[in-house]
Amino acid sequence: MDNAQSLAGRVAVITGASRGIGRAIATRFASAGAHVILAARSVEKPTEGFPGTVHDVAEAIRAFGGTATPLALDVADEASRVAFVEACREQVGTVDILVNNAGTPLYKTIDAYSYADIRNQIGMYYEGPLHLINMLVPGMKAKRAGWILNLGSSSVVKLPKQPYAQHLAYFGIDALYASLKAADHRMSFGLAAELYEHGIAVNIVAPVRAVWTPGLEHLGLEFGPDHPAIEKEEHIAEAALALVSEPLEVRTGVLAWSCQFLDEIRRTTMSLDGRSVIEERTPVAAEA
Repeated sequence: MDNAQSLAGRVAVITGASRGIGRAIATRFASAGAHVILAARSVEKPTEGFPGTVHDVAEAIRAFGGTATPLALDVADEASRVAFVEACREQVGTVDILVNNAGTPLYKTIDAYSYADIRNQIGMYYEGPLHLINMLVPGMKAKRAGWILNLGSSSVVKLPKQPYAQHLAYFGIDALYASLKAADHRMSFGLAAELYEHGIAVNIVAPVRAVWTPGLEHLGLEFGPDHPAIEKEEHIAEAALALVSEPLEVRTGVLAWSCQFLDEIRRTTMSLDGRSVIEERTPVAAEA
C-alpha cells in the first residue's frame, strides 16, 4: 500500500472502472487509501469484445488490502445514473471524489451515425458526466470539500490541418468525439470557478499520448503497448492521484497532461498498487 495514504477516509467514484484508464485510476486511488466505487456497465459479465468486469478489478484491489465496491452504471442512460447515485448514498453516503472517465468512442464517418449513435455519444461523454456532477455536488457542498476530475483529450488541441490525410479526422473518427471532449474541457473550467467558494476542486487530466487499453487494442493496430507512441497507464493514474490529493487552494481549474504534469511537479510515478517505482522524479527541494 502507498505509505502516504493521501486519500485515506475518502470515497471516490470512478466511472468506466472495469478496464483501461478507469481501472488504472481506481487501483491507484485504492492504493492511496480511498474507498473506490467501481462504476461500469461490465458488472457481472464483460462487455462483448472486451475483457474484465468491475468485480475482477475489485478482487485485484482487495488482494493488496484496498477497499472497493462494484456498482452498475451506464453513463449514457439517465435512469441508470439516478439509480447509481441512489445506490452510492445508500452504501457509502457522501462521495468525496468523482472521476468522469467512462467512454467508448464510435469510429464512424458522420454519415454512418444513426441518431441513436449521436445521442449515445453525447450522453456518454457530456450529458452523463454533467448529470453525475449535478447529483453529487450537493453532498460535496455540504462538506465544503470535494474533487471532480474529468478525463480530457489531446484531440481538443490537436486540430486537423492540411494535409488532412495525415490526421485521424480524415478517417471520420475525430469530429464528434473531439467536440464533446472540448465541451468537457470548457465545462470543467466553468465549474472550477463556480464551485471554488464551496471548497470543490475541478480539474482535467489527459494523456499526452495514447494509453494502451482494451479499446485501443480492439482496433487491431499494427503496434503494441511497448511502442514509443504509447503512454504507460501508470502516468495518468499518478497524475489523477496528484490532482485529488491536494485542496483546491493548491490546484483547481487545471488541465494536466499526465506525464508532463508529473514532470512539472516533480512527482514520481508509482505502480498502480503503490509498491514500486515506475519513473522516479526528484523533488525540486531535494535537488537544491
